[in-house]
Amino acid sequence: MNNVQEELKKIAARINWFDVPERLLSDPDRFLAYFMQYCHDEDIATMRRYFTDEQFRHALENRPPCVMDEKSVSYWKLVLQE
Repeated sequence: MNNVQEELKKIAARINWFDVPERLLSDPDRFLAYFMQYCHDEDIATMRRYFTDEQFRHALENRPPCVMDEKSVSYWKLVLQE
């Protein structure tokens, strides 16, 4: 497995402890929504290397119900200049 996948699997395991990383990674919108809610500051630069602002915006608009709180939604809208 390549380094990108390994990095993303580690992040996925930290932000979503109740599902296997591969399943979370198979749904980018869901993965990014969980990331935007539960990310560690040190992971933001890594994720921004692999996902565009447009992908983050798409995930924000298509997030599963009850994944993100309003504070996180507001923060990421500001970060993404939405």
